[in-house]
Amino acid sequence: MKKAFSLIIVTAFIVVMSVIGIMILKFSSSSTVHTARSFMDTRAELMLRSATEYAVLALQGHEINSTNKCLNKIDMSDNLFDINITYHYFVDDNCSSDIWKGCKCSKIETADTNGSVLVYVTVTSKNPNFRIRKVRFTLQNP
Repeated sequence: MKKAFSLIIVTAFIVVMSVIGIMILKFSSSSTVHTARSFMDTRAELMLRSATEYAVLALQGHEINSTNKCLNKIDMSDNLFDINITYHYFVDDNCSSDIWKGCKCSKIETADTNGSVLVYVTVTSKNPNFRIRKVRFTLQNP
């Protein structure tokens, strides 16, 4: 009777230790996935900041006239992310004039904000395992 009871105790102990081992492995693998996700999220946030600065720089370096027209969209890409930059202009004259033809613009009534530009930046991951999409809006006044 004592030997059979010892065998049952040892078997229960082995089962409990196996369950604990499986739980440890599960938590360690989820920690690795969380670390990788956090790393990609941080990279996407930094890419979003850089793309926003680039969008403002491109806007400041572009002269809007009847020859150059306006910036509508900039698409960029690297190994990990797709970056899309879209511009929307606010002007106090007619949006259908030669300068603004083909531009995304809205007519406004205040002269203080004439020439303001809404910059819409989107960063999307290419990796199907990490579905990350970051968006930033910024309003640039003249």
